[in-house]
Amino acid sequence: MLPGLNVSRPHKLQQNIYPDMLPEYREADYSHTTNYRVRSHECDRQGVVHNSRYLEILEVARIEFCSDILLIPMDSGTFASHHKFFFARNALNYFSPAQFDEELVIYTRIPKTGKTSVSIEQIINRKKDSSRILECESVMVSVDEKTNLPKNIDK
Repeated sequence: MLPGLNVSRPHKLQQNIYPDMLPEYREADYSHTTNYRVRSHECDRQGVVHNSRYLEILEVARIEFCSDILLIPMDSGTFASHHKFFFARNALNYFSPAQFDEELVIYTRIPKTGKTSVSIEQIINRKKDSSRILECESVMVSVDEKTNLPKNIDK
């Protein structure tokens, strides 16, 4: 871990600007975990995971969640020709950078399902000490496979 960068909550400036946007994330509230090891190509010249790569890591965990918890069968058409969703929002709060070869645990849950959208919350922690790396809130909108227009979610 890099010195001085392990914080348990966002910087005071973030808390002052966005006090209502920082819910308390507790691992016990999550029904699914995915283990992940950081690969060298995901790290930048500073030796830490590049911020854009976290979206890819979160995607790995979301796919596992869809398969394991939602029981969505995975095939070459999943999310392309059926079960199609577009992201409407991704909000990430970073706490501490991950580094090459670190083992991570990603927690995933769906706290809310709307008529056409799904809210997803995810946490990434270090496996060795459970320190927080990031928290993410996402909203995905279900769309028609042909028109790409919002459609009701099959519940």
